[in-house]
Amino acid sequence: MKRNLWLLMAMLLLVLAGCSNKPATSIDGKTESSETGTEGKTDDKTDQQNDDANLTDVSLMEYFLPDGSSAHYKGVGNEYAELDITVARPTQDYVVIHENNGGTFVQKVYKLNGDEIQVLQEEHIELDAGVPPVEELESMEPIRTYLKGPIEVGTTFDDWKIVEMNASVETPYQQFEDAVVIEQAGEDFVNRIYIVKDFGEVKRESTMSIEGEEEFVVTSSLETVTQP
Repeated sequence: MKRNLWLLMAMLLLVLAGCSNKPATSIDGKTESSETGTEGKTDDKTDQQNDDANLTDVSLMEYFLPDGSSAHYKGVGNEYAELDITVARPTQDYVVIHENNGGTFVQKVYKLNGDEIQVLQEEHIELDAGVPPVEELESMEPIRTYLKGPIEVGTTFDDWKIVEMNASVETPYQQFEDAVVIEQAGEDFVNRIYIVKDFGEVKRESTMSIEGEEEFVVTSSLETVTQP
């Protein structure tokens, strides 16, 4: 019974945690001449600062797939970890994602507000439901924060925190080297979401500790992407 409860919790965490075909590239600082005129040498610390600055300058809305995109995620650890999403951007500041994991069909609505992405809706809807009209989107109130600037290690929002920058993450789609990792940690669980510019979420990972048993891990990893 306890195992079944954890499986259900894992499914819910993966559904509610959230939160392509342009190849991802590493964000590398340019090699520049030193003040003494020596060429071809770079300072590792300076390069890292340049990398972080580049990520900080990225618009928060770039951490979603483009309008009209769809993606499939390979699931491991739970039958509901495999999922499909479609992405719509009805206006400049809104993103609507429909997510289907075979058991539930969820509509997620995001809005850019200043230096943060707010979640306006995370609700089960009918399979044939369309994207809400702008008037309906504008009437929605925020329920939590999905991502907040500055995009750097240590930034916190609600019970989430940015814990890593330029992270390497392997998915069935490709290896990414520039993921931003956000984490939610509790007494016996850790949820992690890996977010990449122009791709959005490329991996979700939920790790749960069950007393007397091995850690239970459920993942959803980007496998295919289709762009208009």
